[in-house]
Amino acid sequence: MASLLVPPPTRPLPTRRGGKFYWTIHTHPNNVFTVWPREDKPTAVVGFKKPEHALLIGHMIERHYVINKEWPDTSNKLILPAPRNETEDLNFLFLQRWDFNDLQEKCSKNFLNMVSVDDLELTKDGFNFDGKLLTFEAPVEFLVESLEEMYERPGPSD
Repeated sequence: MASLLVPPPTRPLPTRRGGKFYWTIHTHPNNVFTVWPREDKPTAVVGFKKPEHALLIGHMIERHYVINKEWPDTSNKLILPAPRNETEDLNFLFLQRWDFNDLQEKCSKNFLNMVSVDDLELTKDGFNFDGKLLTFEAPVEFLVESLEEMYERPGPSD
């Protein structure tokens, strides 16, 4: 009689991926909507926890651009016009979905913080962003590697 050896049951290792997604607003894959939260802090990528909030703000940014022929100033209080038809697709902006860990890595590689927009609150004066400023730290080796990658990239004239 032959015996059959069955390996012990295994369970997948947790990777903490999935379930914690953010959406960012882009004009181009390399151009993301950012704000400058304070003079003593670096520029921060705006990541929305809810895609409908990213879509709403995307519509407001597009409308601002159409009206003023320029992108909104994000170094001061952000003032955007009221949205119209926010259920339609964006015309010239697009949303990018990110796993939080991937967005954190991308921000770190580009020396950017992140503003996490957890919720939008409608007030009599407009919308209030409810969220937090996330600062990412990385080992020096990681930052050196990021700078080397940036240096190796071809420039606009190459």
